[in-house]
Amino acid sequence: MNADARQSYFLLRFLLRYILPLLIALPVGFLLLYPQLWRCMQIEDSPDFLGLTGQPNVYVNRNATRKQAAQLNTHLQTARTRLARFWGDRRGRATLIYCPQQADYEQYCIGGEGAGCSLGTPWGESFLVLGPDGNNVDVIAHELCHDELFARLGWWRTKREIPVWFNEGLALMVDYRFSPPDLWEHPDRTARPNYFDTDDDMMAFAQPPMLKLTNLETTREFFGGSYGHVMLAYQIAANEVSTWLRVVGRAGVPALADAVANGQGFEQSYLRLERSKRLKNRRR
Repeated sequence: MNADARQSYFLLRFLLRYILPLLIALPVGFLLLYPQLWRCMQIEDSPDFLGLTGQPNVYVNRNATRKQAAQLNTHLQTARTRLARFWGDRRGRATLIYCPQQADYEQYCIGGEGAGCSLGTPWGESFLVLGPDGNNVDVIAHELCHDELFARLGWWRTKREIPVWFNEGLALMVDYRFSPPDLWEHPDRTARPNYFDTDDDMMAFAQPPMLKLTNLETTREFFGGSYGHVMLAYQIAANEVSTWLRVVGRAGVPALADAVANGQGFEQSYLRLERSKRLKNRRR
């Protein structure tokens, strides 16, 4: 056996002995760690769910009433239209799963908290799970916005490049429980959103202590801690992204996503778009 053949032989042995088992173990371990994700991936074959008529990749638990299914259909269409206006177009293709009962929701959403949640895999699949309180336009639009960012950047870039405060803050811009529609649909630069609105349709926040964006970059930092901490994290994220959005406008959202997708850093692109827009405004 010559030197080249010997080298190829040992390389093949190394790949078969170490790399191939690792490639198999990683996704298997990922699914064992998150059984909810495995259930989402098997949703098409689940006897507990039915496909929503006229809506591909939308599954409704059999416990849902006809009225709930009809409402979901209407709310989903409205939320998708809102997303398309916000982003300029819609590229997200997540599978949506609706669980009107909490026990079912906990089987498909990691943690089982909140009105809805988003799940994604390193190999590109994504799922949006709606709980008992998730069958409304704002929750669906919020989760669709997460999926839109995921679809444009992929799992790895979203996890590695995008701080959680921006991902959540951006989703709050289409979630009118937190932000007013005229923030971007019909912008009025003289008005500021009131994140402490006491309306029943708005979430109430406690008085904010000192909490920096740099302490809200990871999932653990953002969602760890008490309910009050999480609500404050949402408020700070919404304040930051709404201020940025008011400067760069709607066009800044897909522009930022494109820049990160092309390999530019998030922070650099985020600040560059804002500075560029401010400079243009001064020249007018």
